[in-house]
Amino acid sequence: MLYYFFFGLLAYIFYKLYIFARCPDELKHLPAAPLTAFFAFHANKKLDFAEKYKKYFAPYLNEHGVVRYLTHTGWAIYIGEAQMAKEIQMKNDIFEKPLLTASLSAIFVRFFGLSQVLAINGNEWKRHRKVINPIFNQTFSTELFGNCASDLIDEWVKMEGEEAVKNAKVKLYTLYAYIAKEIFGKQLYIMFSILEYLPFTRRPKLAQNLKEYHGYIEDLIKSKTQELREGKLSNKGDLISALIESNEKSQEYKLTMEEIRDNLNIFIIAGHDTTSNTLTSTLYYLARYPELQDKLRAQIINATGDKTQVKIPTIDQLRKIPLLDKVNKESMRIMVTVPVVQRIANSIYTLSNGLVVPKGTYIYLHLWGIHHNPSTFPCPDEFNPNRFDDISNKQSKLFQAFTLGNRTCLGSAFSLMEQRVTISMLLQKFEFSISNDNPDYYRLRITDSVIIHPKEVRLVIKSRF
Repeated sequence: MLYYFFFGLLAYIFYKLYIFARCPDELKHLPAAPLTAFFAFHANKKLDFAEKYKKYFAPYLNEHGVVRYLTHTGWAIYIGEAQMAKEIQMKNDIFEKPLLTASLSAIFVRFFGLSQVLAINGNEWKRHRKVINPIFNQTFSTELFGNCASDLIDEWVKMEGEEAVKNAKVKLYTLYAYIAKEIFGKQLYIMFSILEYLPFTRRPKLAQNLKEYHGYIEDLIKSKTQELREGKLSNKGDLISALIESNEKSQEYKLTMEEIRDNLNIFIIAGHDTTSNTLTSTLYYLARYPELQDKLRAQIINATGDKTQVKIPTIDQLRKIPLLDKVNKESMRIMVTVPVVQRIANSIYTLSNGLVVPKGTYIYLHLWGIHHNPSTFPCPDEFNPNRFDDISNKQSKLFQAFTLGNRTCLGSAFSLMEQRVTISMLLQKFEFSISNDNPDYYRLRITDSVIIHPKEVRLVIKSRF
């Protein structure tokens, strides 16, 4: 009897593996990358992200634009061709965001939350957007970002002659930094959720820190909500206050405490990490190309009209610094901080090139691959802001750092304004340089993570006055 049970179980496992590994007929004509490529990419710890992309993905995506990979979700489509990726993003009613519960670890889902604007679809997504849209659909005062940049400048001036390190004494930051490192930096847990439950791979410290982190944010929400209802909310310029105020005004689409918490967490992940990583890479490239840095600084000073003190630029003054926009855009192209975004087909669909996408197919839009595909961006590893001289050219139209369509980044305008103001003020006050014996001098080393960033780039910062 036991023999038959074991034989039946074995047959069931083999059947499931066959179903998992069987490629849909509609995708069989696509070139297939080797099975080892996907897993080797995640297993190789010696190479950084850019090196691994060139070794495991670029040969296939640059040649074919679209390939099929056998991943932990089954056969999936990887796209590195800009026009095809654009078409998919414009059809968000067909190609939806995958639900977080699909195949991810419990801790990963707890961190992001089940109901937040980034990972939901349909009417639920519209409900969240109704509350969140008023926060970002406005013209932001440059002083909002300028005051933060001024504080940063003051801190750097105090540290003259010292090595700058991140502030590890702020409770919320230390909690978030630990959680983000564990979740984003260990991608095997994302692909194989069973690791969270095995005795030797469980992460109890991560679970405890996540609970404490959520509790910290919930206490902030409760405090801000109470202040708002009592008319004591003095600072409404921060995102927490803005979200709570918008939610209080919205009777029909009101969000729960957990939904506010999870959306705020998304703001931190998608807003803070991505923008700070882009600012770091921008300063690196300006240090690497001092003539470009001098040219940009000259435009900034000419626009603000003062050589002797740091001025917060106005919106009109920022418009007079065209090189700043091109530098920011090129920095986001060459190091797009979210290198891959996912979609899933909710029904069978035929793309304009004739490719039939079966229902349930996972689609990986490789934004890094798109931005480093020489057919769209010639000499993709070269930092060249001039490629965005003409906003109507091919490279400008197919730039996808914030994604495209209705699901484009909610905070794109917020992030761009923050980058423009911060860079313009830092260049007024400081000169940035990098020595030719620096390990990042010839090529910026990049971490391998869900959200990528420069590894340990070190720049020399010199005060101008």
